[in-house]
Formats: sequence, structure tokens, C-alpha cells
Amino acid sequence: MSHPPFILGHMERQLMLLDDNAIDWRLDEETRRLGRQGLAEARAALVEATRRAAA
Repeated sequence: MSHPPFILGHMERQLMLLDDNAIDWRLDEETRRLGRQGLAEARAALVEATRRAAA
């Protein structure tokens, strides 16, 4: 058995998966741009924090 019975006992019901064909999950270009900008800012903050921690 991969898990103790007290854990498996709660797994009788499982979540229903969403039909991924029903919704268009593509992001528009502005959302992509904002996401890329946020990632760049987060990466810069990590570099700065690492630099300060090393000093």
C-alpha cells in the first residue's frame, strides 16, 4: 500500500477535472507584456537581495 489507510479513506471522492476545451486560456499581448515586466522586476529584486546579503 502506498499510503496509510487513514489517508486513503478520505480519497473516496475525487475532484472533477475541468474541460480544457471549453475555455480559451490564451493571454492577450498586453497581459504577456505585463507578466514579462513583472518577472524582470522580480529577477532584478532577487539579484539585488543576493548582492546585499553577500556584502
